[in-house]
Amino acid sequence: MRTSTLCSQTFRISVNHPKFVPSPHGNPLAGRYIVEFSESYRGSPNQFLNDLDRNYDWSVANELTSDIFRGVSLHLQHNASRVHAATSDSKSGLLQAMHQMMDKEHVKRVFPVVEVPRPKTLFNSVSFLSDVLHLPDDASMRLPFAHQMTQVDRVQNELGLKGKGITVGIIDTGVDYRHPSLGGGFGPGYKVQYGYDLVGDNFNYTEPDTKNPKTTPLDDCPRSAAGHGTHVAGIIGAEDETYNFTGVAPGATLGMWRIFGCNGSTTNDLVVKALIMAYEAGCDVINMSLGGANSWNEDPAAVIADRIAERNVTVVVAAGNEGDKGAYMISSPSTGTRVISVASVDNDYSLKRTMRLDGADANDTDSSFPYDLSSTTEQFPNGTLVAYSGPEAPSNDACQGTQPTGDITGKIVLVKRGSCFFDEKASVVAAAGGKALLVYDSAGLDAFQPTTTDVSIPVAAISFDAGQRLLSRLATQEEIQADFSMVLSPIKVSTAGRVSAFTSVGPTNELEMKPDVAGIGGFVFSTLPLSQGGYGTLSGTSMASPYVAGVVALMLEARRDQTPVDILKSLQNHAKLATAPGNILDNPIRQGAGLIQAYDAIHGRVRITPGKVSFNDTVHRAPAVITLHNDDTSPVTYQLRNIPALAVQPYDTKSQGYAPLEPAAFSKTNVSAELRFDAEQITLQPGERRTVSVVVDRLLNYVDPDDHPFPVYGGYIALVAEDETKSLHVPYIGVEGDITKLPMFDQGFPVAVNQEALDTQNASLAQSYTLDRNDPTGQNAAIYIVYRLLTGTAEMRTDVLNESHEKIGTLLSTRYLQRNNMDTENWMTVDTWNGTYVPNGQHGSQSMVPVPSGTYTLRWSALKLWSDPEDPASWETFESVPITVV
Repeated sequence: MRTSTLCSQTFRISVNHPKFVPSPHGNPLAGRYIVEFSESYRGSPNQFLNDLDRNYDWSVANELTSDIFRGVSLHLQHNASRVHAATSDSKSGLLQAMHQMMDKEHVKRVFPVVEVPRPKTLFNSVSFLSDVLHLPDDASMRLPFAHQMTQVDRVQNELGLKGKGITVGIIDTGVDYRHPSLGGGFGPGYKVQYGYDLVGDNFNYTEPDTKNPKTTPLDDCPRSAAGHGTHVAGIIGAEDETYNFTGVAPGATLGMWRIFGCNGSTTNDLVVKALIMAYEAGCDVINMSLGGANSWNEDPAAVIADRIAERNVTVVVAAGNEGDKGAYMISSPSTGTRVISVASVDNDYSLKRTMRLDGADANDTDSSFPYDLSSTTEQFPNGTLVAYSGPEAPSNDACQGTQPTGDITGKIVLVKRGSCFFDEKASVVAAAGGKALLVYDSAGLDAFQPTTTDVSIPVAAISFDAGQRLLSRLATQEEIQADFSMVLSPIKVSTAGRVSAFTSVGPTNELEMKPDVAGIGGFVFSTLPLSQGGYGTLSGTSMASPYVAGVVALMLEARRDQTPVDILKSLQNHAKLATAPGNILDNPIRQGAGLIQAYDAIHGRVRITPGKVSFNDTVHRAPAVITLHNDDTSPVTYQLRNIPALAVQPYDTKSQGYAPLEPAAFSKTNVSAELRFDAEQITLQPGERRTVSVVVDRLLNYVDPDDHPFPVYGGYIALVAEDETKSLHVPYIGVEGDITKLPMFDQGFPVAVNQEALDTQNASLAQSYTLDRNDPTGQNAAIYIVYRLLTGTAEMRTDVLNESHEKIGTLLSTRYLQRNNMDTENWMTVDTWNGTYVPNGQHGSQSMVPVPSGTYTLRWSALKLWSDPEDPASWETFESVPITVV
């Protein structure tokens, strides 16, 4: 008997139909679907609605009509707001309505409507209009600091390019276009000329009727809403006089399609509708700083983004902030094969306020430290600083039940981060008489912003290093006088130029290299809504993506004839490679081709195709062929070299089996590929095109295949010119090992359980279960299928076997599933079985029939990566305990 612990879960409805394309990620919303019409269908969404069975209460949520996508998103009203709350009868009705709709000839595909989470950022600091900004007279310290790192300063100053004549569309939380840095208004003649509010302030994604569309995409939400879209817009196009900074493309015209209310998530059908609206408005570039963890490209937003890119509109998408979730976690829709997926690199400087000890000078690094105010704190007092617990602070420092080691009345109290929320620490400190709380990080290198909601005293935070220095001082003197300046000054970021820790890690499940490139996303200064202070520093791939979108606008101003493919190749060929600690190159599945270099991408006259290479796994490895084309007027000679990067280690089987490491680790043995070129040197005459073959000869330094299997190696094929400004590179990745051998299910999964086992999360599973379709309580009217995927799968099937162990049909066939992770919300997935199935060789609503009373077994099969579905050996298979259906 297999056993399992039943923890937090994701519930899904079991739809078995060839036209149904399940979402690889997100929380599906019961009774809501995106329908794509066939090319031959000429009816309207309302005509389609009228053709549906009147016994079911269908309604149109969003019309999706365009030359790139014709369809509709529908809402089927039923009694259960969530699938797992539905009874078996209501689920049967929902499935029947679904199948009848999908059986219609003019339905091409159906996608579930899923939740798209509100974009996540790290709120580093807010600078209010009244703040004093102190900037040294140094070109490298001009806001927003990033332009020197990316050559945007050279493009603006030397080439005079600022994005004029280019329209950049943004799909986000709205924009405060009243901000003077963003033009002060909306419509013709203003910077923000295009856009629409698809949802309104009070939109609740679970209730379509809460939409309240408006003609302008104004973000006038309270401070708690974070102002994400306004920050994104400022990165692209701000022209600011208060702080004298510009966005990447200050001459560009902006459009904003708002799909989030002031709080909460949105849905993928609204993302699709906004993409269509931005495309039809004539945008040259579209930025989406949103998505959900996933490594397949079958999400409808990814599909539509690819179609838009085919029409010569460059689509730029954040790679995601799931760096702590391990490898194979790129966000969709950045998984689209033609979109630009953007990783984040940390900025050179960040604006910080500084605390000083005993009147020290601001340049005295031993006595002055950067600090950040909490999300609800606007001022921090000067005063006497003491420690709550001393140098050996416990992990639950200043949590409920603890006591300070000395008198903290009327003093600023230094507390260690961890074990409880900042609100709780502030409450404990305030109750003991403290007048302010200063938190030091438990590991971080930089000051951070604590998230507080309801505190009675000011709260701020400093880095781990600053905390240790203060504790050392307090060990020799009981208290310290500290002054907390509100002046903002540029402070060097300790991780400047490196890949941000939060950046999602690739590759895709099909071993395509993602992300594609990196932009500046860590510690980015930009605009915020006026109601939220006007300016702020945020971190996230949400910031890196618009930075790249702005550079694309500069490139298009320079040459309008470039396609999205041309633009991406140029950005990749000329990117600057980021290093990891130890000054070894970081892996392409973390940084793509590297940090974009705008000037070189615009001026480069030699192109390499493709812009990235995947050598797949060991079994499917094949030579790569790159093509060089010299568009310059003079010949150029290149030396070909291999520059290995750090390998990423997704697994540590000795410590946790094949559950992916979260976060993924770097290989400790410098695992790298030895490449062989069919030419070590190549000379290109003007206009000449040449090809080079590249082969992986062997893997070096791979010494622990049993404990650390399937490393993702990577590096850069460098084409080194005598003039270094003409040097180019192509990132490459590969996996050592046969990925068809990766286990699909975690140990102890899948399992079939009843309602009681699910509710009690009982680890001791029964030898058999009974499904009683006539149970008046509903307690035994369904069986729950619980599984946990270690590896994403292109298809998972649940078949029904009779007492003779013969397959009589299928309960569920689901495609493109993302792996589960260690988050409580996604630790495992739950399907339900109410005793119906589709007999062998059939599908559709008329084929869904109840099994006769008897004993059955469920058989689960997951298709291994890169495997032939026709080969029985391609499936990992498990069976349930016997289930008696009465």
